[in-house]
Amino acid sequence: MKKLYLILLLPIWIFIQIFPQSVYSAVNSAINVVPKPNHLVERKGHFVVKNDMSLLAPSKSGAASLLTSKLETAAGIHLKSATSIKGADFVLSIDTTTVQGAESYRLSVTTSQVSIKAATETGLYYGVQTLLQLLPPQIESTRLAEANWVLPCVSIDDSPQFAYRGIMLDVCRHFLPADHIKKLLDVLAMYKINRFHWHLTDDQGWRIEIKRYPELTKIGSSRTDANGDTYSGYYTQDQIKDIVKYAAARHIVVIPEIEMPGHALAALSAYPQYSCTGGPFKPRTVWGVENNVYCAGNDSTFAFLSNVLDEVCALFPSKYIHIGGDECPKVRWESCPKGQARMKEEGLKNVNELQSYFIKRMEKILEKKGRKIIGWDEILEGGIAPSATIMSWRGEQGGIEAANAGHDVIMTPGSALYLDHYQGSPLCEPVKIGGLTTLQQIYAYHPIPKEINPKMAHHVLGLQGNLWSEYLYQPNQFDYQLFPRAMAVAETGWTRPDLKNVDDFVRRMDDQQIRLDEHHIDYYIPMPEGNLNYMEFTDSLCLPFTTNRPVQVVYTEDGSTPTQNSKAYTTPIVVTKTTTLKLCSVLPQGKMSPVRTIHLVKTEPIPSMHGIHLQQGLRLKYTGDGYYKYVSQLESVKNWQDTFISLPNQLFKLIPVYNDGKSIAGEPRGAGIISGYFHVDETGLYQVHCNADELRIGNQLLINNDGKIKKSVPTDITVPLEAGYYPFQMTILNNVWGGFPSSWADFRIQLREWKGNKSSAKLNPVNLYYRK
Repeated sequence: MKKLYLILLLPIWIFIQIFPQSVYSAVNSAINVVPKPNHLVERKGHFVVKNDMSLLAPSKSGAASLLTSKLETAAGIHLKSATSIKGADFVLSIDTTTVQGAESYRLSVTTSQVSIKAATETGLYYGVQTLLQLLPPQIESTRLAEANWVLPCVSIDDSPQFAYRGIMLDVCRHFLPADHIKKLLDVLAMYKINRFHWHLTDDQGWRIEIKRYPELTKIGSSRTDANGDTYSGYYTQDQIKDIVKYAAARHIVVIPEIEMPGHALAALSAYPQYSCTGGPFKPRTVWGVENNVYCAGNDSTFAFLSNVLDEVCALFPSKYIHIGGDECPKVRWESCPKGQARMKEEGLKNVNELQSYFIKRMEKILEKKGRKIIGWDEILEGGIAPSATIMSWRGEQGGIEAANAGHDVIMTPGSALYLDHYQGSPLCEPVKIGGLTTLQQIYAYHPIPKEINPKMAHHVLGLQGNLWSEYLYQPNQFDYQLFPRAMAVAETGWTRPDLKNVDDFVRRMDDQQIRLDEHHIDYYIPMPEGNLNYMEFTDSLCLPFTTNRPVQVVYTEDGSTPTQNSKAYTTPIVVTKTTTLKLCSVLPQGKMSPVRTIHLVKTEPIPSMHGIHLQQGLRLKYTGDGYYKYVSQLESVKNWQDTFISLPNQLFKLIPVYNDGKSIAGEPRGAGIISGYFHVDETGLYQVHCNADELRIGNQLLINNDGKIKKSVPTDITVPLEAGYYPFQMTILNNVWGGFPSSWADFRIQLREWKGNKSSAKLNPVNLYYRK
């Protein structure tokens, strides 16, 4: 066997002896640039960066300023001005003869000189960003740092695959301060992201100052949530001008989005005369889709929006203005006299064509202002505006149809490019809107589907990652959702598919995460996944864990917080007694993930009941009065009502509930206590899922969502159960946490036999009974 092993190794050994540099480049390359250059050759040797070296660059070059400031700040290295190429250590030059593309550049590092050539200042800027990534990651430090300031000798000839490489930020559901946006722009520029799509208006908030209509920010920028808390924020025109200028210096075009005809409740709260019903309204306090939209039959609506866009166009030099167009319910238009009159006047067959009329009219308004429109793929419904560019978010079909019809397209399908999704197991992350979009999934995406005619493929301008902010309650949560996934968007938009390699990309994250640290970005770190956070058992548990990227995991079994020196996870952990297990991931630079805590309780099965006479249904004790944030507040309730229901969610038919925009929003009120029995067919260890504020089985409080968002909660448990009937009691508060109403949750009890992480069985709702 050993001889066979040596025989198999011999060809590899010979190859290494003959081509040692090739093997080193492939296996141990120090090149960590993101996005990966499209043509890179590594050479032997290094260029040592020293103090008082010289730089020759075009006058007032921002690329040169970036290079000099980074070296001065992080390395303490000062670059003098050179007067000729021959005597310069660094040469940045505009050269339209050898470099053509607006974003292209050529970078050469030899042992004696660093040269960047480009046809434009943008190309020089991108060449400098690549050059900085060839240096140690500490070059991004804002103070003097210790590092070996050398550059590998390389020859790079680089240009992007797609012209549009974008990131969208929704600041309407949750606001992001101007300084934080600047911080994100700094980092996005490092990765050659060149479009910042700024979602500035929606049902939950109007975030841009319009001087002609001051009520838009006075009323529309502030909402009062169900618990009485006020949430507000907007950008002044001076702040917007500053951010647009700041982005332009980083070669990022800011594209504003002013939503229409739907997602307009914040605007209509300030100016209800532009709705179909006249209001009154208030900014929406929960997420979801609002039925009150701009009136498409009212000419004053278009005059209002034209006036708003006058100020928007004055603030944003982008040739594109995004006008939304998504998720516009038509129910108000169907009963609106003005809307129906408009349809008759224009010969429109249905309300979809009325939306198309609205979009086409806005397109003409913007054309007169010298701008073009971008809209979400719903603007295809009823006929597309002639010069519109489509953002395809409901999958790829809208983009396919638009491109094949000769319209420009930006691909941004929710399944691949929505950055508000989970990055790993919901058991390890704060609550999200749903979905799972890993770094690897984004990296694997290709923006030109095979269904697009190759002759029309040029209409795919590029791609965009979208970050909606319903569940991003603090600014650092924007960072967490964006990075490192925004880097996968950047490389997918820049690098040719045949050069992409996911393993190499993941390897480069080790270097890039240090750069993010220097920018104080609170990025996602893969967590130890598997098992549940509370598990009861009778004998022993074998607990395997995985991570969705290669990272080290350390853990403790005594309840103490893990450190870098704690026991490393290598094989499944076997537990035979009550234990508090704490786990962390550790990055190569020593940075640790948040702690994951798993409570493991050795116990006996909860006794079941037999021979009892039950019938299907549940007992309900409820109140329709009061607003309750916490279960403890129910102790003061005096006047309970009693009835029977068949399913837990029928509680909301008996008490006031937020009605999801079908009419003016009602306020959630009341609570219910539901009692009954469920049946277990076979004795075993079961996973239990329930979204109730509290769930008691027997006399034990086993699930506690009190004070939490009742959506994808990481409160599932395992518990040993015997065959038979179990009494339970669940408490449901009709409240709103974090913009999510209780009435949107499913409160059924769901079980499945627990067979470890690889269990293929689905959670199934149990039949519910009550005793006469």
